[in-house]
Amino acid sequence: MVEIGFRLYFLTLFVIYVVMTIKESNANKYNSTKIQDLKISKKKLVENVLQWCETNHCIPKYRGKLSFKINYYNHTKVEGCYCGYTRTIILYLKNEKKVIDVIDTILHEYQHHIDMRTQKEVKLYFKQLNDFGYENHPMEIAARDFARQHRDTCFENFKENWF
Repeated sequence: MVEIGFRLYFLTLFVIYVVMTIKESNANKYNSTKIQDLKISKKKLVENVLQWCETNHCIPKYRGKLSFKINYYNHTKVEGCYCGYTRTIILYLKNEKKVIDVIDTILHEYQHHIDMRTQKEVKLYFKQLNDFGYENHPMEIAARDFARQHRDTCFENFKENWF
C-alpha cells in the first residue's frame, strides 16, 4: 500500500514537472520571437501596442495627438526616444530584434508621453537629465518600471494575432 502511494506521489511530481516545462518552453519561445517572425507589419505592431496603451492606461487629455516614426536601422545607443516638443516616438527596428524588447521600448516611450504633458515638463526632463544623468533620472526610472510591469501583459494580448 505504501509502495503504491509512493509511486503515485512521484508520478504526480513528474506530471507537474512536464506541464511546467512545456509551459515555460512556450513562454520562452514567444519571448525570444523576433520581429522577422511576425505575420503583421512593424507599423501594425507599433499601432497595436500604442492602441493598447491608450485603452489600458492614462491618455493625457490636453496633450495632443501622439505620432511615431520607425527607422529601419539600429541606433548605436538607443532603442527608441520620445520628443516631447513634437509628441513623437521614434523607434529603431531591425528584424533581429525581439518582439518583447520592441514592446518594452514602445511602453517606455509611451510613459514619457504621459510624463511630459507640457513644454515645462519637457524642460524639467532635460534639467533632471543634467542633474541626475540617464540611469538615475526619475522619469527614466518610472518609464523602465512601467515597461517592465506591462510588457508581458501587452504581449499576451496580441501574440495569437501576430504569429
